[in-house]
Formats: sequence, structure tokens, C-alpha cells
Amino acid sequence: MDSLRYGILGPLRLVHVPGQPLKAAKPRQLLATLLLHPNRFVSTDLIADALWETNPPRSATANIRTYVRALRGVLQEAGLPAPIDTSTAGYSIEVGVDELDASLFESLLAEGGHLRDAGDGRQAMQVLSRAYSLWRGRPLEDLSIPAAWEGSIARLEAQHRGLVDSLLDLRLEYGDASGAAVLLSARLTEDPYDEQLWRRLVDALLAAGRVGEARAAYTKAVQTLADELDIKPGPDLEAAGARAENGRSANWPNPGIPAARTTERPEPDVGVPQGRWDAPELTDPQRPPSQLPLDLADFSGRREHLEQLRDLVCGRDPVRPPVAVISGAPGTGKTSLAVRLGHLVRESFPDGQIYLDMHGATQPRDPAAALTDLLLSLNLPDYAIPTDPDRRSAMLRSELASRRVLIILDDVATAGQVTPLMPGTGASAVVVTSRNRLMDLAGADSLPLDTFDDREAAALLASVAGADRLDQTSPEAEEILTACANLPLAIRIVGSRLAQRPDLSARELARRLRDETSRLDELSIGELAVRTSADLSYGALNPEEARLYRLIGHFAVGVFSARALEAVASPASVRRSLDRLIEVNLVRISSVDHRGTARYRVHDLLRLHALGVGDEEQKAEAIRDVEAVLDAILNKIRRANNALAFEYFGVLEHTGPLTAPDPAPFTETDAIAWFDSERSTFVPAIRAAAQNGLHEYAWRIAAAWGPYLDMRAGFDDWNGSHQQGLLSAIACGDRRAEAIMHRNLGQLGLYQDDWDPAWRHLNEAASGFAEAGDRLGDGITAVGLGTWLRERGRPDEALAQYEKAIEAFVEVGNANGEAVARTATASIWLARDDTVTAGRYLAQAFLLGVRLGDNHREAKVRRRIAALRIHQERYDQAVRQLRTSLAIFNGIGDDHCAAYTRAELGRALMARGEVAAARKMLLDAIDIGHRLGDRSVEGQAAQHLGQLYLTTGNLDSARRTLDRAARVWQQAGNDVRAAECRRELAAFDPGAAAG
Repeated sequence: MDSLRYGILGPLRLVHVPGQPLKAAKPRQLLATLLLHPNRFVSTDLIADALWETNPPRSATANIRTYVRALRGVLQEAGLPAPIDTSTAGYSIEVGVDELDASLFESLLAEGGHLRDAGDGRQAMQVLSRAYSLWRGRPLEDLSIPAAWEGSIARLEAQHRGLVDSLLDLRLEYGDASGAAVLLSARLTEDPYDEQLWRRLVDALLAAGRVGEARAAYTKAVQTLADELDIKPGPDLEAAGARAENGRSANWPNPGIPAARTTERPEPDVGVPQGRWDAPELTDPQRPPSQLPLDLADFSGRREHLEQLRDLVCGRDPVRPPVAVISGAPGTGKTSLAVRLGHLVRESFPDGQIYLDMHGATQPRDPAAALTDLLLSLNLPDYAIPTDPDRRSAMLRSELASRRVLIILDDVATAGQVTPLMPGTGASAVVVTSRNRLMDLAGADSLPLDTFDDREAAALLASVAGADRLDQTSPEAEEILTACANLPLAIRIVGSRLAQRPDLSARELARRLRDETSRLDELSIGELAVRTSADLSYGALNPEEARLYRLIGHFAVGVFSARALEAVASPASVRRSLDRLIEVNLVRISSVDHRGTARYRVHDLLRLHALGVGDEEQKAEAIRDVEAVLDAILNKIRRANNALAFEYFGVLEHTGPLTAPDPAPFTETDAIAWFDSERSTFVPAIRAAAQNGLHEYAWRIAAAWGPYLDMRAGFDDWNGSHQQGLLSAIACGDRRAEAIMHRNLGQLGLYQDDWDPAWRHLNEAASGFAEAGDRLGDGITAVGLGTWLRERGRPDEALAQYEKAIEAFVEVGNANGEAVARTATASIWLARDDTVTAGRYLAQAFLLGVRLGDNHREAKVRRRIAALRIHQERYDQAVRQLRTSLAIFNGIGDDHCAAYTRAELGRALMARGEVAAARKMLLDAIDIGHRLGDRSVEGQAAQHLGQLYLTTGNLDSARRTLDRAARVWQQAGNDVRAAECRRELAAFDPGAAAG
């Protein structure tokens, strides 16, 4: 940890800097804000929120600039030269992973988790202990915590809590009782009323041989519970106290498992200790109701939900009876979970268990009638029940106040339907199930249900179908579960069909489920049907909500934003309808980004349901709505492209005027921010366009966001959008569209060193553009082919392609393309050691970039000029060029070009003897290249870093880094560079050459 420079896991501090050089409040708040978002640009709006909460002064932007200047000066004087970069996107502080305690903590946490998952628990414990030692208190506890920080701090604290739990389990597993006691003591400062934590602490101290401390811990636990809660210790804690008194430990090496207790009744097996939920001794009523429906013999999954519900309903709160609301989409198993819970906790409710079906999805039961049913279930004579509903409700509260009854209210429509049925005080509990979230039910704890995870889904299918009917690991089982999208009702249906139909094989069932048009018909058996269940929820929608639901069915093949749907209705109308669809669990929130913008998702089977509802006119209306949404997306992408300051090196799908009016032109910052926020929408939108037969929109959207994909190096999105875009272009019979898709896929192959597909796509593009007579496309594709040939060691052929490209660009008057081609040509002449010719081409390219006013193109040419200067051993000039390039790339958020620039800058700094700065640049380039999946930049930076370690005599690091570089180059298909690394390894380690 000697390389740590900054600490935020506790009071803000500058590590290894004596005193407190940073005293002013606002610069400290600014530094903390940047360190919470290291190596990322933080907008001035977010900084203003952090410095002034919601009331920034008019001069906030100017004040922030002043604070940034002051902060730079303080850090420089303190010997902490972490650069604070400035761009239109905001401000960014560059720190290495090992320079900021929070970054190092997250890195160690990931490493420890990997080691634990790999089975190396002892090494994981050591790594996680190191991560634990980085915490000095609550993050930034010496500063006021603005709302802008809360998300980042909450994430760190959640990671810390998870770390403590993992480390506690590991220390217990490997016999470090004293270490476990330390962690337990820390946990108890946060939660001093948890008897199980006290019990584990007593047992851990006993296992460590610290009997006196174990007795003292037990005494403190008893005193804390008595003073604060006025309760006596439960049986588990009492037993631990007895062990402490006798000086003997129990259950070591895992004191986390309570001692077995002798009991006359079997303990329900839900994987959690039972003692804290045992019922108090209450007088049994004369006829306690026992109305629970039959529990499912093959119930599976929901283990954590059961534990959470059991903990809630069996609590000991003497004032507020617990109320749990289980909500979820149709078919998620709400009723099954509630009934299973009821059977598990029956003995905790000796005064009875009452079950009422409230028929919320069909004909909601009247609350007054439900009150009568409840009072009769409690053995009150019918003549004693008041006629007035309010008096019935009061009588129910009086009866429940002295009883311990579990009430399950199934299929509730609204909060108003069950509010009169709630107890007022006492030891009773209520469990409500509903398709609606019932957020307005006062005092209720919400438990939303999602679909099963993969493990739970597989277990349920095997349980219902029978182990002899289906192999859980078979391809057929995986395909069946995929078709069911892990929905419990759907899995139960297909499992029952397999169990009851010996003539139906798993393979045949999987085949039938492949067809989306008939899948819901297959998911039906007896009275169980996914479609019927979803129909009930759809029937509760008003026309506006139903129209949006049908649109979502056609459009939402992945995540989507509310803004994408505003082409068919006003923003307010979309929000209202979405809120309702979320409330009834037909749509769910998938994620919320740091700006608070939500992304939504619809379950696959509900999407298929939405495709099939409505009459023929309504279905046609849904297709028109999809077209309107896609048209709005495409036009907004075009508007955003118009605002980008750089000219895209590629063929855009559209260069004419917008087909829809531009209400407010984007600024460049706004355009990039919009692309960032809507990025997850585009690939699903392209798939939706294709599935609805709107192929023109599919390929055009794929092509239109090419500039953003290139800038952000969005390789996965690039591939996903363009593979479908190519299929749609072929479906349209548009050769130019095909050529655009092929060229972009070829460029992606070059970026990812995927040589064979790159060559195939680029040649297809060349043929397509030639057929279409598109000279711009000819030139752009020729540059791609030239780059492929150059990288594969065929420079003469590459040079011919570059010259062909220059000719095409000059012909169509495209100065940007000409600058690209001349820059590429220079690289061939530089490789031939002809610096004069290379310099001439670069000068021409630079002049073209300057005349265009394109900073991005200028920055790329500067990178090549720097390579020329390095070749000429004029390193000072190279460093100046590269730093200028890096500032431009960082300013527009082009991580991909910035990574290459960092690698080259690291090489130039190394040549100037600036070892520390070079090392940081190269490490950053390796990290970014690895993250982006660009093996060329990763290999280049790793090779330079290995050479740096050689020059400094750090042979172990040199060996590791050069070996990594060789492997990366090998994966990239660059045998020449891989051989270079191995030769450098062999120069100081002959044995490495064989590897």
C-alpha cells in the first residue's frame, strides 16, 4: 500500500503528506467529489450539487474553475502530481488503482471473490483482510455528505458490508477465531440488538481460548438487551452464556452454526436458525382456525424470500403488527410463497391461520364481507358481528390485539380493499399477495418477486417433471427454461406436461416451444395457463395503458427508456401509463443510471402476450406506433451526429435534411450525454425493427450510430447492431446498405484483430460500393483493406490501397478521408525508414485537418507525427504532440484513441527517462485496452512496459509483463510482435524462449 496517495475510506486524507495541506472546505469537497468518480469526467452540474447542494450561486461555474486551480496548486506543492483534466464534459482526476484506497479496495474485493470462487479460500481470506484494513471509518466522514455523493458512498458501504460477511465466513472456516471476533465486534457496533451476532461472538471468543472475554461479552449482551429493549436473552444466546461459564466452546470450527436443540417437533428446513422465531406461550383459543391451502409438495426456490418473510412475520414488535406485501408479475408464484410461509410458521401462530382469497384480478371482494369472514373465522358468533363496517373493523382490531394469528390475504386488488382488515396492535401478522405493488398500504413491508434465477428454475423443472424424465444439464432442459424465461408458472406447466405425458419427450417439447407464435399455447395445462394469468392483468388496464402495453410488446425486445415511447404520446401520458404497468407488474424497472434515468424491461412471456392481445386494428396500430418510435429514434441519432465536433470516417446512412423538424439543436456535450444515456436502447430497437418487418429502420439505425460506437469503442454493441443490420439490409435488397454494414463490421474486425472476418467483410464492402457507384465508400473501404494488408505484413499491397483511397477522396472532395489516407500512407513510408516521404504525407494530412477545423482528426495526425519524431529520436517533440492529442481525445471522451495515445506517450516518456510517468501511462493503456477488448493496444503497451522494467532492472516484473504481451500479440494473430517479446524475454532469461 506504499503507493497509496489518496484516502476516502474514512476522513479525506492525502497519504504520506504531513499535516493538512488542503484546508479550505470547498476544494476539499471538490477533491472528494472527483475521487468518488476517479478517471471519469464529472460534470460541473454534479460538482455544483456536491459543493452547494440544491442552491448553487450564479457564479458556480466560475467558482469551480477557481477551486480547480487552487486544488491543482495544493496537490502539486504536496508532491501529488495527479493531473486534473478539464473538458467540455467536466473535470477528471487521474489516479491509478493502487493510488486511491477506494479503487484498491474494489480491486482487492474482486480478486478475493475470484479466489474464493476458485476454491482458494485461504488466499482469498488474506486478500480480503487486506481490503478490510483499508477502511478507517465511514467514507469521507469528516465532510458534510451531499445528496450527490449518497449513491457512491452507499455502493462502497454495501461492498464493505458484503466484505465483512465474506471475511467472517472465511475466518470461521479456517480457524481464525480471534479474527472472527474482531469482525463480530465491529458488526455489533452497528447492530447491537442482534442476539445471533452476540451468540457468535461469545462462541468465537471461546474458540479462541479467551474465556474471560466471552463471559464479559455475554454479560454485555444481556445488559444491552435488558436496558435498550427490556427483553431477556433467547435460548441460543443463553446456551452460549452457559458455555462461556463452563469454559467450553461448541460447534467450532464453525460457531456460525447454532448448536442443535432438542425439540419435540420437526424444524422446518429453510436453511435458517429457528430460535429467534419461536412463538411465546399463548393460551390456545377454543377452536383455532387452520385455513391454509395445501402446500406444494414440489415447492422449490425462494429460500432468501422465505427467510426474510419469516423474520418479518415472526418478529417480537409489541407495538406494530407486521404486514408483508408479496407483489409480482403474473406467474411469479406469489400465492405459493405465501402458503409455504404459512405452513412453515404455523406453530409461531397458535391462535390460528386464516386464508382469504380477495379475487383482486377478477371480481374484488368487498372489504365489509371480508371483515365478516375474518370475525367468523375467529369463532365469534354471527349475531355478535356489527352491521356497520367501521364497527366490524374496530372489533377485528380488538380481537387480534390479544391473539397471535397469521392472516393471508391472497390476490388483493388495491390497498383500500384490505386497509380495514389490518390489525392495530398485538402479535398477529398479515401477508398480502397482489399483482399490484400496493405502495399506498400504510406500514407494510414490500417484497417484490421476480422470476427465478437459473439454479432455482432448473431445480423446479426437475422437481415437477421428475428426475427420470429430464436431465437438468441437458441442452433440452436449457432450451425449455430459456423458452419459459424462468417464470415459475411456465416452468410448472412444462414440468407437469412432461410428468403426465410419457409420450412427450423433452426434445419434442423444446422444439414446440421454439416457435414464439405458439409458445403461449404450449404453456397451458388444465386450469394453469400463462396467457390466462396475464389476461387478468391486461383486463384491468384502461385504453391508454393497454395501447402502451401493446406497443411495448412489439418494441421492447430488450431494455428501453420512457423517452423512446414519447413519439406516440405526451411525456406525461407515457409516464402515467408506465407507472400503472409497473404497479400491476406487467413492466419492471431494469436499472436506474447515475442521472436517475430508469430503464425498463418486460418479461419475455409477457411480451409474447402483449403481441397477441387486441383486435386486428389494435395490432396494426401497434405496428404503426413502433414505426413512429423508430423514426423518432433515427432522427434523434441524426440530430446528435450533426452536433459532434469531429467528422466520422465512415459512410453514414443519410446525409440529407432531417425528415422531422429539429425542435432544439444538440450541443456536442448534450449529444454525447444523450448517446450515453440511451445506448442500451439502440440494439433492442434494431432487433424490434427487424422482428416487425421494418428492416429499413433496422439497418439505418445500426449505421447511424456508427460515429458514437467508433468514439466510445462500443465493440459489443457494434457487433450486435450491425449483424442484425446486415441481415435487414439484405432483406431490403439494398446493395449500398449491405456495403455500409460490411465495411463497419470489417472495421470492427480490424479493431479486434479478428483478421479473417475483417478481410471477408471489407472485400464484400468493396464489391457493394463499386456496384452502387459510391466513390466515398470505395475510398473508406480501401483504407480498411490497406490497414489489413499492412498489419499482415504486406506493405506494398497496402500502399496501393492507400493510394487508391487518396484518389477516391480527392475525386469526391472529402478532405477528412484524404487526411486519413495520407496519414496511413505515411506509416508505410516510416516503416521503410523514409522519414522525408513520411513527413511530407503527414504535413499534408495535418494541413487538411486544420483546414477542416476537426480537432479529432488533428489529434490523430499528431499521434502519427509523434511516431515520426520518436523514429527520429526527437522525444521532446513527440511528447508535446502526444499530450496535445491525449487532451483532445479525453475532451470528447474517445477512450479508444486515448488508449493508443497513452501507449505511445508512455513509450516517449520512457525514452526521456521519465520512468514513473511512463509506467503510469502504460498501465492505464493496458487497462483500457483490456477493457475495450483491443488486443493491439494492450499488447503494444504491455511490450513497452516490459521494456521499461528491463531498463530499470526489475526483472521479475519484466518477465511477467513481456510474457503477457507475447500472449496478447499471439491472440491478436501478430506472430512478429509476439516473437519480438519472446526474444526480449530470452535476452535475460534463456528458459523463457521455449515458452
